[in-house]
Amino acid sequence: MRVQPIEELISVLSEQAEQIKQLEDRASNLIQDPDQIQRYRSVLEEKAKLLAGLAQLTVPITKKMPPEEATPLQQMLSKFSQSAAASLRIGSPFYMSALLYPQDHQQGQPNDLEVFINDLKAKN
Repeated sequence: MRVQPIEELISVLSEQAEQIKQLEDRASNLIQDPDQIQRYRSVLEEKAKLLAGLAQLTVPITKKMPPEEATPLQQMLSKFSQSAAASLRIGSPFYMSALLYPQDHQQGQPNDLEVFINDLKAKN
């Protein structure tokens, strides 16, 4: 049985979310050491680059979907990517660290990408 595009999208996004979580964990450890600020910044840039490429990464998957289903998904993925690309242009570690987190985010709650993935799972 073939994997449906939505299931493929969930899988790819889940893998990306896991990589991002690992990078964020690494960054939170590095920020504790003033001698590691350059590595901290580098890890945040890697996170932002992953997010910046998210829309492009998922185009081959969303192209397999009907346009009425694919368009809103691709628009949301583009928002993630555009914010990340902006953070890279600005070069702000603070902006990069805040990607995926609304101002009122509570520790332990899912980030915006995880919420998006959970919504996809609920609709599937």
